[in-house]
Order: sequence, then structure tokens, then C-alpha cells
Amino acid sequence: MRVIKAILILLAAVITATVVSGAAIWWGEHRAIRVDQALLEPFYTAPVPLPPGKPGDIIRSEPLTPAVNLKNANAYRVLYRTELPNGTPRVSGAMLFVPTTPAPASGRNIVSWAHMTVGMGDQCAPSRSDDPLSLLGWLQGMLDQGWIVTATDYAGLGTEGPEYYLIGKNEAIDAINAVRMARNFPGAQASKKYGVYGHSQGGHTSLWAGAVGPKYAPELDLVGVAGSAPAGNLTALVDQLWNSELQWVIGSEILVSYPAAYPQLHPGQVATKTGLDVYEGIATDCLISGSVASAPGLLLGESAFNANPMKDPVWAAALSEQNAKPLPPTMPVLVTQSSNDGIVLADSIGAMQQQWCAAGSTLQVDWLGPLTEPWTSQSILSHLLEGEVGGPLATSWFYQRFAGAAPVSNCNTPPLVLPAKPAS
Repeated sequence: MRVIKAILILLAAVITATVVSGAAIWWGEHRAIRVDQALLEPFYTAPVPLPPGKPGDIIRSEPLTPAVNLKNANAYRVLYRTELPNGTPRVSGAMLFVPTTPAPASGRNIVSWAHMTVGMGDQCAPSRSDDPLSLLGWLQGMLDQGWIVTATDYAGLGTEGPEYYLIGKNEAIDAINAVRMARNFPGAQASKKYGVYGHSQGGHTSLWAGAVGPKYAPELDLVGVAGSAPAGNLTALVDQLWNSELQWVIGSEILVSYPAAYPQLHPGQVATKTGLDVYEGIATDCLISGSVASAPGLLLGESAFNANPMKDPVWAAALSEQNAKPLPPTMPVLVTQSSNDGIVLADSIGAMQQQWCAAGSTLQVDWLGPLTEPWTSQSILSHLLEGEVGGPLATSWFYQRFAGAAPVSNCNTPPLVLPAKPAS
């Protein structure tokens, strides 16, 4: 017993030291980030009042800093106009990547990238990052095809107002207006053809863009949408993950964004007292920093939610409304998914595949084996890698869509995993 007690004391000391060390590093980095972000603030501050204009209009642009190592391409930071679904004007930051090779006579095709969850603080916006290509390992491959790539931050992330995290129509509009922005950019020589590619949160955005795009931007030609580990089946994910370690980071962002989109919702309906005390602070930090900030709560066994939000009728209705709905056969869809993803669980994609195929969607699901750890272990790292692995697959798929090749559906093949059961 004395040996076991000694081991437990040692483990407690290691955990405590890790948290303290992590917090110290976080505070030091946080101080440096504040200085860098203050220098960027004038660029991201829109004129008040916002002058008349249309979605996709460019407010200002500049070469992207720090400089990025890309071949035959220029990179820019852009502030552009977008809007809410009701037409209320908003602004968003973005990155824009334009090849320097000669444009084809028909213009350069466009891929609008939608990023994964990064946190809600202004400093978390990818275009404001000190490592702006950290999520874009596949980017050079698309630029080598001669395509323009846009990368919206989403309105409210790095700019004024709330970020509508996992609110599908809002984020899809931001991604589509980034395409309009590219077409307005001097010298870009953009065509009307575009696709939307996203990872995780961004995969949710891309699936919604498939539904929103044709009617919202009829002057453009949306050739298809692709998602790596898309968070399209929100109800299955919330139903299974609400009491996991992810409740603190992702759950905190939902507690911020959903009441902003649905006035009938309030965090107090589903959050614990501890959750109410800390969710805003965690949500407005960046992903890794937010994880460090939430670590003490996890170690103490605290819970962010008092019950499964899917058991609350008001929250369940809102989450169900934000599930990505099956797309019509005329909208090609590519989904890539790892079998051991620890965030967007594979069974949620299995259920989505089953539902969308039954509805007649032109859906191609490329199932990937475990990217890290054994098949039976759900891995957060696998989820983080899926955007990088899925990018080259999306590049090949969009090449075919831009060329006008007939899309392929593999709906005659069952999901690789047992589909999640409907949330009860």
C-alpha cells in the first residue's frame, strides 16, 4: 500500500507541475500575443459607419505577414464585406493566395477554404496568426493547379461582433463572400467556378455552402463541396461527447455562439455553475491555450454541462436545425474521414452517409484508417491530421469537378463503421 500511495503522490506532483508549467508558458505567450495583435488592430477595425457596398467588396488589403514560403504565388491579408442571413452587413478577415503563373483564358478557378475550430479570441483568427499556413499543408498543391485559394476567418473572429460558431448558414455566407472578394481583387483574374473545402468546423461550413451557395450567389458556379471530418451531424456528436473532455473547449464555444443565434437559448439552461463561471474565458482563448485553461477543471472532475443538451428540447431543436441536411444530386460532395477520429466521431459520419445516400445525394465518402494509435482507440491527433491528409484528396477531386468530369458516388458501399444511433 505504501508503494501505491507513493506512486499516486508522484503522479499528482507530475500533473500539478505540468499544469503550472503550462500555465506559466501560456501567460508568457499571451503577453507577446497581445503586443503583436495590437499592431494588427488598425487593419481589422472597419470604418464606422461602414460605407455603402456589397458582400465581397474589399475594405482593405496588404501583403500577408509574416511572409510565407510559397512558390509562384502571392499571399495577402484582406478585410472584406460579408453579411448575416438577414442582410445585416458584417466584415471578415481572410487570407488570399493568388498564383503568379499566367491565368487561363477562362480565369482562375477558386477554392474557398473553411478552417477548423481555433478558438474565438481575435488572436485566434488564422489571418492574424504568426504561423498563417499552419493548417494549410496542402495549399501549394492547389496553387500549382493555377487555382486561387481564399481562407476566411469567419465574421466575428478577429473582427467586430460574435463569431457564429457552427451556425451553418452564417459561416457558409462568409465562405461564399470570400469567393466574391477574390473576384474583386485587382489582378486575380478569377473565374466564376469555385468549390468549398473545409475541415471539422469548416467541413460543417462546406456542407452548408452546398445548400446555400446556388441560391445565395447565383452569379457563381459552385462545382462541389468537400469536407474532411466534417462536423455535419451535430446532434450525434453532442449526444456522445457532451460529458467528455471536449465539453470544456468546444462546449464553451457553443455556449457563446448558440445563444447569439437563438435568443431563446441561455447557457444556464444546460451549464453547471462552474461552466457558467469559465465558459466565456475558455471560448475566447485559442484552442491550445483554452485546453490549458480548462485543465484544472478536468483534473478536479468538474463538468461544464449539467446534463446532455440533447435532452433539453430547446437546445436539441437548435442543434438539430444546424445539422447539415442532405444535398441534392446536382451538388457533388466529397467527405474524408478517419476511422479513429476522437472529435468528429466516425459513427457520426457513418450515420450521415446512410442518411444522405438514402436521400439520393451524390456523395463520395473516402474512409481512412487510423491516422494515429490503434484502430480501437479514438484519437484527437487523428482528427487534427485529417485536414492535412484530406487536402490532397480534395485537390484531386476538385480537379475533376473543375474539368467537368461526372462525379462518382459510392453509396452502394456501406459505411466502414456502425452508424451512430439517432440522439434520443
